[in-house]
Amino acid sequence: MFLWLFISFVDATVDILLLLFLYVLIAVGIRGASDWISQRTPFWKRLAVGLTAILITVMIVVAALTISPSLIQQLTQLNSILEAPLQQIGQELQRYGWGQQLMERLLTTSELLNQIVGRSSTIFTRVTGIISSVLSLLSTIVIVFFVTLFLALEPETYVSNFLHLIPKERRQRVRETLGEVNHTLKQWILTRVVSMVEVGILSFIGLQLLGTPLVLSLAIIAAIGAFIPTFGPVLALIPAVMVALIHSPGDAVFVLILYLLIQMIDNYLVTPILQKSILYLPPVYSLAAQLFFGVLAGAFRLVLGAPIAAALVVVVRILYVEDVLHDDIEANPSA
Repeated sequence: MFLWLFISFVDATVDILLLLFLYVLIAVGIRGASDWISQRTPFWKRLAVGLTAILITVMIVVAALTISPSLIQQLTQLNSILEAPLQQIGQELQRYGWGQQLMERLLTTSELLNQIVGRSSTIFTRVTGIISSVLSLLSTIVIVFFVTLFLALEPETYVSNFLHLIPKERRQRVRETLGEVNHTLKQWILTRVVSMVEVGILSFIGLQLLGTPLVLSLAIIAAIGAFIPTFGPVLALIPAVMVALIHSPGDAVFVLILYLLIQMIDNYLVTPILQKSILYLPPVYSLAAQLFFGVLAGAFRLVLGAPIAAALVVVVRILYVEDVLHDDIEANPSA
């Protein structure tokens, strides 16, 4: 009984900490965009933060109103198209022990999104005690919006309060470390956003030229998958190939080649250019962090694995390698 309570407490604590990290990550993105606006306009920073939040909200609402009807229709068709093949594949895999284990861990892109939303709603429900799933989801959205907005408006206040927990002689160094982590996360978010836009546009154009059906939904799935390094593109590839395979094996091959070309452009051209100014993060580090968090609790932690790895590399480099071992690491040895 005590062991179960301890494990539940640790699991809930980790979930809350990860949710706070997600808030910080979103706030860093908003603050980064607002800093860019304030540097190029007469708006002061707090006003730029509000303007950024309004612009993001307007973009989401406009996108939802313009593409949501056709997107919902296409996603419904996509679900009906893939349902039978996925069931057949699942039945075949269930015949083998390794196949059963694979099916238990394998996620489609839609299931990944559902887990992310559901996980955050569950964590919020734990904290607030709200039972209704609808009310919990709406409350989560409101809480995320206002918490991230407050964090983006006054980051220095929260940093200063945190530094009171640090011995005085170490506060300045920790402040510098947090500043470097902030810079790294900004660059990571920029890289992911640009990657999502680039992958989404190229997927839409390429699938349109190939005559693949349900182009809009597949392109959006590809864009969402680009946010998650390594695993996201693979999850996005599965529905596209299966839709093309229904028409002919040749179409599936062309779709596979298209997605491989897009990933080559993203991984070897776009991403390296955007990551020149930040600490080099070897792919194995990011992959290991994603596997670690994914095995622990599934999709919600899988999504946060890469930015957590990027932040931890900065903290270890500054506070341990440089300060304890008195060694130096180049910001980007590949540059």
